[in-house]
Amino acid sequence: MAAACWCRCRGSDYRTWNMSIDEVPSNNTAGSCSSGVGPFTVQGPDGNLGAEEAGRASSLTLNYRKKLRAPICVKLTVFICLAVMVASGVPELVLWKKVHQQLVGQIEHRLMVLSTLRQEQLQDYLLSEADKTQLIAIRIVISNYLNNVSTGNKTLAKLDLQMAISVISDFMNAAVYDSKGHLVLETEENVFQPRIEEASINTVVQEIPNLQYPVETSNGWMYTLSRGIHKGQKLIGQLMVSVNATKLVSLVYDRTGLQETGELLVGIPDGPDKIRLLLPAMQKPNVIVLPYKGAMAKAINGESGILKERNYRGARVIAAYRPAGFLHWGLLAQMEIKEAYASVWSVRLVILVTFSALLFVGALASLGLAKAFTSPIIELGKAAFALGQGDMRTRVKKGSSCFHDEFSNLKDAFNGMAHRIASHQYILEHEVSERTSDLAHAHDGLAREVEERKRIELELEKAKDIAMAADRSKSEFLANMSHEIRTPLNAIINFTELCLDTQITQEQQEHLEYVQFAAQHLLRLITDILDFNKIAAGKLEMEEIQFSLYEQLEQSLSVLAARAWKSGLELCCDIHADVPDQLLGDPGRLLQIFVNLVGNGIKFTKKGEVIVSVTVNSKSADDVELLFAVKDSGLGIPQTKQSLLFQAFSQVDSSTQRLYGGTGLGLAISSKLAAAMGGRMWVESEGVEGLGSTFSFTGRFKLFPSNSSMNFLMFKGVRALVVDDNSTGLRILTDLLKSWNIIADGVMTTEAAKSALELGESSGHKYNVVLLDMWLGGVEALDLVEYIRARPDLLQKYASDAEVNTLYPVEPDSDLALPSAHCLSQQCSSKSTPDRLRYGPNLKVEIYTKDNVSSAIIMLTSVNHMESSRCKELGLPFHTSKPIRRSLLNRVLRSALGFEDKMSHDEGKTSKESKKLNKRLHVLIAEDNPVNQRVAIKLLHKWGHTTVLAVDGAEAVERSAKEEFDIILMDRFFRLLSKELTTVGNESLT
Repeated sequence: MAAACWCRCRGSDYRTWNMSIDEVPSNNTAGSCSSGVGPFTVQGPDGNLGAEEAGRASSLTLNYRKKLRAPICVKLTVFICLAVMVASGVPELVLWKKVHQQLVGQIEHRLMVLSTLRQEQLQDYLLSEADKTQLIAIRIVISNYLNNVSTGNKTLAKLDLQMAISVISDFMNAAVYDSKGHLVLETEENVFQPRIEEASINTVVQEIPNLQYPVETSNGWMYTLSRGIHKGQKLIGQLMVSVNATKLVSLVYDRTGLQETGELLVGIPDGPDKIRLLLPAMQKPNVIVLPYKGAMAKAINGESGILKERNYRGARVIAAYRPAGFLHWGLLAQMEIKEAYASVWSVRLVILVTFSALLFVGALASLGLAKAFTSPIIELGKAAFALGQGDMRTRVKKGSSCFHDEFSNLKDAFNGMAHRIASHQYILEHEVSERTSDLAHAHDGLAREVEERKRIELELEKAKDIAMAADRSKSEFLANMSHEIRTPLNAIINFTELCLDTQITQEQQEHLEYVQFAAQHLLRLITDILDFNKIAAGKLEMEEIQFSLYEQLEQSLSVLAARAWKSGLELCCDIHADVPDQLLGDPGRLLQIFVNLVGNGIKFTKKGEVIVSVTVNSKSADDVELLFAVKDSGLGIPQTKQSLLFQAFSQVDSSTQRLYGGTGLGLAISSKLAAAMGGRMWVESEGVEGLGSTFSFTGRFKLFPSNSSMNFLMFKGVRALVVDDNSTGLRILTDLLKSWNIIADGVMTTEAAKSALELGESSGHKYNVVLLDMWLGGVEALDLVEYIRARPDLLQKYASDAEVNTLYPVEPDSDLALPSAHCLSQQCSSKSTPDRLRYGPNLKVEIYTKDNVSSAIIMLTSVNHMESSRCKELGLPFHTSKPIRRSLLNRVLRSALGFEDKMSHDEGKTSKESKKLNKRLHVLIAEDNPVNQRVAIKLLHKWGHTTVLAVDGAEAVERSAKEEFDIILMDRFFRLLSKELTTVGNESLT
């Protein structure tokens, strides 16, 4: 037999366990806890809790009931209600859909039948009235009288008209007008106008009478019918009848089948934007005009159907519309929706009430069922809660043995579980005491381990500081060594350049060029190592300044143009037309990437071309992401080796490094620079020689408002022929000229150029300028130059459209038009409009002669100065080097086309600025290195400037105070008073 034992330990909650009855002291005396934790009180199985413990248990039980009962009841109730809603709602919804569809269909069908019936009644009435007027209009006596009014018997004709009117009950009065609009017969005087407009008579159709709008008079509603009277096909007069509109009004205002809010409207179009009602609206008599829209407009347009809309009173109505027979009228039968659909809404109300009743009954049933299920669960929950609080005596009551169910089994299982928990509680207390002792020993060991780790962390922090100091020392060492190495290297490079400008032998020149190449190569290696060190240290700084993208790309290609020419390669730059020019970014780093990529393309390409392209990847209002690509036709890179390209100090293979040289830092640095610009770099190559590789990278730049000074409108109408044996260069140059409003064609051979010139001359579309590559297929293009000189009539001097229209105006009604751009691929025929017809019959086209035709030829040369000299020998005044620079090509084109006079003001301004930049300067050189002193003095004297040397800061301050200088060249690390020198130098500059 076991008893429940409570143990109240100091600083802890009540704990209970089970022990044998022999261990329980009698008479509820106090004993000591076997674990030695503190005193405890033992109570028998029939003992009661104290007041404090009983109140606490009662409070916990109440809180548990609040937390547990409501969620289970609600969930079960909601579930059953949802089941009832689904079980009853789905059939009722289906029933509602079917009933609603059937009732609405019946309502719409009834309206359509009603509108059809009223339309037929209206048509029958109008046809009947039209037939009556026709019977009067064809009476022979009246027709004969109208045919000869002067000699006819008016009395007989009037009597015949009165007899005809008298037999028709609806016709009140009648009158007859002749073809001039004069009243000749009437049944009653002073009823009709003595004269009507002749134009209104001519508008009356023979078959259909003209009905005027009904008017409410003292005698009731009246309207007038008019019909033409014909003699054969000739209109000899008009019959006008005053008709009693009682039948028409009763027909329109009959509300049979339309209930209380329904009405019938008959509309007649009155202009393009409004509809006139035949009779005023029944619900609102002052409404006689409606807007030309909605159901009435559809009916007038010949349509029929059902439409829900708002009527002239703003009420929602359902309207059946259809055209009103043979007239261009519309008929509309409408009812208010709330009245038309009253039966539908009654059915809906019945269904909703039924559904609500079923839902209410289901909710009541679900509450009862929820209570039956949740009562045992709540009892188990309270017992489990008390057991969790330490009351090991807690047991649940069993139900009646007659109703033994799953809940009874659950209660038995719970009581068994509570007994086992109480049995193990005592054992657990002893184990906890033992574990507490073990944890105390473990805590001491852990404290010692924490102290050891703190000591290690301090040592690591010191090691980190030492490493950072070493890294700073390394960076400072590299910076100082770079400065010290660059100084003699600059001296070697510059003095070598000065020696090359002197009179030396061929062998000496060759040796000096090798020295200059080696020094420049060494300088590039040092620059790459310093940049890599900055990137590795995370100290790479990117500028954000305004620059011209076009000029930056052209400058990078110009730097490498000489290398490409020596290797026999074509260097091209393809910038798409939508690429912006003015950007904010770091132009120096962008130039560094291009020099590296293009230099690699030239290095690893034996023959072919290197193409630089720029396109827009994405663009927003403030910035743009550009895609740059450098494609060559060189060795290619295998797929397995491409992953090594952007790693530092790595190349594709060692043989390539031995053959071409390099440190393997260029692409790694370029990749990091592209990432610093907000982009990335990658390579595409099939690894086959001749197909080459394509290095691409993206960069994001901020947009800067463009202030381009180039005026391309002046080139409108210019025809240019481009001759280049390189297809890529030909395409790029042709597209560039077309973007400048120039009509440009391109050919690749001398024979094709001759054919193009002859075709232009024969079709009347002569070229104004020829852009000619100096070398075509490896042969000098002298043959084509001589051919043009022999036939100067193949070219024509350019005159803008504004000048030609001023000098030789074309008549406004002339069918002469400006021809479309001449294109060789389209083979323009001789039927095209020639230039002499383009500018009018008085134009005298100015043609080149043998003496001045050379000015229409622009020679495309390489960077070799000998080719420029060759152009002068051939008498060609205009030439530009490849790769093409846009600004230079623009100036050469303007000169070749004779635009100098038009731009004299701008050129004069440029000339003044050029003279200002080219004047002799007085320069102060503040430099303490003797080698740099000699280099600066030599170069400045070579360029025609005067110099003064200061070897330290004090001397520089003294010199700048005594003299005025245009420029002060000062070493960044100049010793002594560098800040003071900067301040004084700024004040002394003129």
